[in-house]
Amino acid sequence: MARTVRLGMGVMIAVAFVAVAVLSMQLRTELRALQQEPVDSLQWNVTQLELDVVRLEAAATLALALVQPETDLADLRKRYDLFFSRAGTVSQGTMFALLGLSDTVRPLTARMQRFLDSTTPLIDSPDENLRAALPQVVASVGALRQDIRTMGIHVIDVNAAQQDARRAKLSDILRMTAIASFALIALLMALLALALGLNNQAVRRSREVQRVTSRLAATVGTSLDAVVVAGMDGRVIDFNDAAERIFGYARAEAIGQPLGTLIVPPRHQAAHDAGMTRIKATGVKHVVDAGRIQITAVRKSGEEFPVELSIASNEGPDGMIFIAYLRDISDAQKAEAALVAARDEAQAAERTKTNFIAVMSHEMRTPLNGVIAALEIIGRTTLDAKQDRFLGLARSSAKQLLHHVNDVLDISRIDAGFMAVADDRFDLPALIATLIDPLRPTATQGNTRLDVRVLSDFPPLQGDPFRLGQILQNFVMNAIKFTKAGSITIEAEVHGITGDQADIEFRVTDTGIGIADADQARIFEDFVMVDPSFGRSGEGTGLGLAISRRLARAMEGEIGVESSWGEGSCFWLRLPLTVAGDIAIDRPAPVAEPMSAPASKLVPAFARVPLPAPPLVIPAARALDILVVEDNATNRIVMEEMLLHLGHRVTLAVDGIKGVDQARARRYDVILMDLSMPLMDGWTATAAIRADGASQGSRIIAVTAHAHPDRMDRFADPEFDRWLTKPLSTRALSAALLPDPALRTPVEDAGMKGSALPPLVDTDRLAELTAITDPQSLQRLLGRFRTDMENTIAAMTAGSGTLPLAALAMICHEGASAAAVIGASRLHYHLARMEAACRDNDRTFMQASLGESHEIWSNTWASLAVTAWKYR
Repeated sequence: MARTVRLGMGVMIAVAFVAVAVLSMQLRTELRALQQEPVDSLQWNVTQLELDVVRLEAAATLALALVQPETDLADLRKRYDLFFSRAGTVSQGTMFALLGLSDTVRPLTARMQRFLDSTTPLIDSPDENLRAALPQVVASVGALRQDIRTMGIHVIDVNAAQQDARRAKLSDILRMTAIASFALIALLMALLALALGLNNQAVRRSREVQRVTSRLAATVGTSLDAVVVAGMDGRVIDFNDAAERIFGYARAEAIGQPLGTLIVPPRHQAAHDAGMTRIKATGVKHVVDAGRIQITAVRKSGEEFPVELSIASNEGPDGMIFIAYLRDISDAQKAEAALVAARDEAQAAERTKTNFIAVMSHEMRTPLNGVIAALEIIGRTTLDAKQDRFLGLARSSAKQLLHHVNDVLDISRIDAGFMAVADDRFDLPALIATLIDPLRPTATQGNTRLDVRVLSDFPPLQGDPFRLGQILQNFVMNAIKFTKAGSITIEAEVHGITGDQADIEFRVTDTGIGIADADQARIFEDFVMVDPSFGRSGEGTGLGLAISRRLARAMEGEIGVESSWGEGSCFWLRLPLTVAGDIAIDRPAPVAEPMSAPASKLVPAFARVPLPAPPLVIPAARALDILVVEDNATNRIVMEEMLLHLGHRVTLAVDGIKGVDQARARRYDVILMDLSMPLMDGWTATAAIRADGASQGSRIIAVTAHAHPDRMDRFADPEFDRWLTKPLSTRALSAALLPDPALRTPVEDAGMKGSALPPLVDTDRLAELTAITDPQSLQRLLGRFRTDMENTIAAMTAGSGTLPLAALAMICHEGASAAAVIGASRLHYHLARMEAACRDNDRTFMQASLGESHEIWSNTWASLAVTAWKYR
């Protein structure tokens, strides 16, 4: 802003200077013209001319009055000569031209010229002739006198008007000169004030810079971290006190020394020098401005030690400088190693305890199940009243003991990370009714009323209804235990919906005995029973609320309590749930089995149904180290499961750049390279791997969604050993991994040939995925595929009219690739056609196909969900 003001004032001052200069030149010109103009000479000449005419007239009149033969006419001729001379001066002089009156005086000079032309012959004639012509001369002179007077007055008036105009112009010039001078002075004064202000500001900034510099010097000097400044030549410019303590060099000893030989270990000096050379040549920085990293440095004594390093760059007076902040982390690493060891030891002990509890729980369940079964068998026999009473006590005690064992087993499962959270569609009000109705008889026994209040309109939701029900049942059962002759209210409410996420809150409020403030945080811990009244009002292990909190956190929710002793309690659960989409998955109603069900019951039903025989797989001769370079998450999951199923070791890279880095770092037997990836495509990545690195000579197999890569010119790249086309099958993948370098042809899975429209879902493909993946992985795979495909459809719709066709082709390609992997045959076929249209610059076909894409996707997901359930 200040710079703009200064520039504007400079321009205005320059304009004012120019204006004053121009006006001064005009004023000088006008004054010089006024000095040179014969204004006074004009009036004098006009007056003299009129006076000469009067005298000539008087002489002629006198001569006429004294007309005698002896009258002397010399005086008349003298006066005529004087008038003749005056008339010549007036007619031929430059006076009128200088005054700009040439046109005005022209009638006067013409009149005089006519008089002279007619009178001069008479004046020059003999005396007798002149005497005879005197009356004529007198009359002519009298008429001339009148004309000269009239014309002279006119000339003087015109000249006066011109002089008035010139004086007015001169006055205007003087006024404008004054205004311009005043403006120039004002601007100069303002500029002076601005200069004074800037000077004061500069002085303040100089003082501030001095203060900041002093503080910075003090900060750097007292910093616990080493601060080392070096120039572009790699030599040390500054070396603070901490650097002296850490590295062992005095500051004077370090200044001017090459940084590489000063603190860089000898084995790293070549890399350091190469980095400095690269920065000088190309400006490309790897470590500089890259944040904090850990490296090894060396002291003056030659001792190497770990440091945390951060290098920043800045422009100095002599070019770029580098400021390195180094922290000795030797002690920190030792402490961290000790902490890690302690943590590992504690985790090992915790795992041992958890495993022991789990094993013991299972071991206790077996005899307990036997006891319960034996009691059930005894109950079928004929018993007397006393036997039946004791049998009932034994049954109740065995079931209570089994419940306690189940609680302990639940805790061990959750802590070991074996609990999976389902993602099923459910109706929340119906779920609450299903949970609460069986508990009403128990509440009625204690003369307690159960009320259910659904305070919002609930959309269809997706989540884990079984785990949710387990928490709510726990809340209600606790409320029933500690509420006698009172009421229990179960409330459900939607707090808000953002996008596809609904924030739900459940509250179970009772009028029971309440909980003291000091005990409210403890009741969610393991094996805690508040003593005496809260814990002893009912039976239990003190694990119910601990399990509930673990379940809530596993579902990204939280539970809590609000209570006062003697006034009842309110247990609440806040939980984010997904709003279900329009497409429902038809499946059998879930069976509300307890968490403590036998292990066989915890295995989903589809894992126990005989599956179609998986396709023939060529067994691997040996386990291979395989790098999978694939940007699509769905494809990575499927390929990893296939390769692990075949017995190989798998490493994943999410894009071409990371694939190149990993391939260069270590050798892989085989690299599966996707071709269409952002940042770096498969062709470029393969060329980089072939150029150098540990996997330079490894087998590289191209993976593409193109139906016939062998017919495309670019697919003739000799860098690839073989080709695989999506969708991948275990048979094709196994065959491609056989060590046969002579085969450099595409390996295509058996797919649909001919012109018939492909089916919505390839059931053989889905059966193969089901065979090689566990149930939870399959469900996660389907969920990921659904998310990816919905994003793909949305991106195509949003960008159909705005995005470049190349970008749309990439979106279609990614969708087609995911569809091929999962077995969505018709969707893959449709998206591949849309991709081809984009690459052929046919935006019209692409846009026309969008509506069909939505329909095919909707039908595909519905069919895929039903088909997936069939294999369950």
